[in-house]
Amino acid sequence: MGTAQLTDSTPRIGDEQAVLVGEPLPAKRGAGWRPEVQGLRALAVALVVAGHLWPDAVPGGFVGVDVFFAISGFLITSLLLDEIGATRTIAFGSFWARRARRILPAALMTLGVTAVATLLFVPTTHWAAFLTEIGASAAYVENWQLAHDAVDYFAANDAVSPVQHYWSLSVEEQFYLVWPLLMGATLWATRAARRRDRVRALALAMAALTVASLAWSIVHTPADPSAAYFVTPTRAWEFGVGGLLALAPGIGHAPGRRALLGWAGLAAILVAGLTYGSGTVFPGAAALLPVGGALAVMAAGAPSVRWAPTGVLGLRPVQWLGDVSYSVYLWHWPLLILAPYVVHAGATPVRLGVLAGTLVLAALSKRFLEDPLRSATFLVRGPNRRTFALAGAGTLLVLAVAVTGNQRVRAEARGDQARTAKVVAEHPRCFGAASRPPDGSPPCVNPALDTMVVPTPVEASRSDNTPCAVVERLGRVRACAFGAAPEHARSTIALVGDSHASHWRAAFDGLARSRGWRGLSVTHTGCPFSRAVAKLPEPSRTECIEWNRDTLRWFHRHPEITRVAVSEHTGGIVVKRHGRDNFSTQMAGYRDVWAALPPTVRDIVVLRDTPKIPNATLDCVARTMDAGGRPGSACAVPRARALEPDPAIAAARRWPSPRVRTVDLTGALCDARACHPVVGGVLAFRDVDHLTSVFAATLGPYLGRHLPQA
Repeated sequence: MGTAQLTDSTPRIGDEQAVLVGEPLPAKRGAGWRPEVQGLRALAVALVVAGHLWPDAVPGGFVGVDVFFAISGFLITSLLLDEIGATRTIAFGSFWARRARRILPAALMTLGVTAVATLLFVPTTHWAAFLTEIGASAAYVENWQLAHDAVDYFAANDAVSPVQHYWSLSVEEQFYLVWPLLMGATLWATRAARRRDRVRALALAMAALTVASLAWSIVHTPADPSAAYFVTPTRAWEFGVGGLLALAPGIGHAPGRRALLGWAGLAAILVAGLTYGSGTVFPGAAALLPVGGALAVMAAGAPSVRWAPTGVLGLRPVQWLGDVSYSVYLWHWPLLILAPYVVHAGATPVRLGVLAGTLVLAALSKRFLEDPLRSATFLVRGPNRRTFALAGAGTLLVLAVAVTGNQRVRAEARGDQARTAKVVAEHPRCFGAASRPPDGSPPCVNPALDTMVVPTPVEASRSDNTPCAVVERLGRVRACAFGAAPEHARSTIALVGDSHASHWRAAFDGLARSRGWRGLSVTHTGCPFSRAVAKLPEPSRTECIEWNRDTLRWFHRHPEITRVAVSEHTGGIVVKRHGRDNFSTQMAGYRDVWAALPPTVRDIVVLRDTPKIPNATLDCVARTMDAGGRPGSACAVPRARALEPDPAIAAARRWPSPRVRTVDLTGALCDARACHPVVGGVLAFRDVDHLTSVFAATLGPYLGRHLPQA
């Protein structure tokens, strides 16, 4: 069986290497010296770290991961081809044991330290999310966890875990599992063929998988960019092209041509790193630029001309950074995410501290953990099962910490729920919105509520909106019922909109029960009730359009509904209409859909959207609770920052229709200067922009003053 085509441009790898994994640099230039690979690693990790620490300066730093993937595909395939050439087979157990000794010690150590730091320094509001992702990372399925949660890697409002970067390590491990099996299966299927035919079959199998993955990446990325960023099928081609390069013949001995190719490759990577950003549809076709650049540098090798890029890539500091790039990648992100929980300082000192701490920890990890375990005699010369047993024990230890922490969160939440139910049943004076009546009445003062917080942030983060049983389906519409039973209802109202309509259900439910109304809730998360087209990734955009269409059809089937309450989140982006900006297009979209409601709907009530709080506000509430302070005032958010202009309210006020009127209960949450996360002993927000059901329920009486009997 053949090996990789090795020329002076692709010297033989002396020891196994992988993405982000820097092997010790030989003391002298020789067959194992790959300065361009080490330099590529250094460039790639520098882009990633700079992109995370200074995203405005290096907005496309994430392309460093794609460079790593291409390197890994090339080097791992080269090593497997060498093994096949020497033994005519692949020793899968030995290969995976070597990978485990190289990858797992540093990865599990980082996860373990991060898990302990989470328990020590992070508010319990984040424990469930952080520890769940730590467990997923230990099992190397973090990329699928993030895809399932549809996390936007670039979204500033997402609560980012300290191990989110393990998605790439998960993809890497999945590659290590599948790629040798693909090569082994191809060799077995062609075992009776000639050597040339077996090489051709191997190339065809690798090319087929690579082309299929690239095609899927190009198609799937625009349709579902948040998930496509993480899943293995959209990334496999990046490894595949590296593997195909390992099979390809060298490009000859023309040093000048190879030097130009190397510089062109570096330029392609830097252009992508400096010009790509959150608006880039990625990976898809856009990933071809940095991946192609990495392939060009590796194909060029280390040409023997003075002006070749090897002169820069071969510098000792660059080679050292490439050598420790794996540990740099592992440590920088947890330090960046956890630092604000431990150190309260300005952004620049924190970032510089994170950079320094990353380099120190990377050097220590490489010197005292990674190298010793990779070359430990009792593992290298012992049976493979010894390596697997040690790796399994380390993985189970990390999982045990994550599971224990999650169990504590669940136990705490159960205790909080019992306490909240008791307080709600007692309904103390000035509870919730009653302490700040939104109708202009004098404030209600009860000192006993100053330090009370129900539900707690931990309980709120695990709670849902008021229950609502689905009673009817029509296309994409799922109508659920609340309030009075149909046989006892005096009239029927509907609550319509996105998730910001759903959180009003607690207020409407109590009001509907007291007045004998039957309520029907028709909502779609992330999708406003509007004729304007929300700028969402597919398939969400089409689903939203269809939901709006089906909702109007549903109303025409229900002439008993005489009143509709609508609520939508502010700040969304829509497809602009000709001659209009985003806000005016939103206004027009709301007016158009209200006008399309059947005439049986005589009353359209537009609820002003609620304020929005920063991610750190609930952490502030938790810390203030622990200190025995007053979180309502201590964690208040400036009104100008919390309240955004509401296009639905603006549309209703500018449309002279007797059917449409507005309700604004902002006064229950905000005074003239600030908006408060805790009001009358009740936590108002369960996340950055959704009300807790407990607080929404206290708004019911004030909502009722704006809604006479239907």
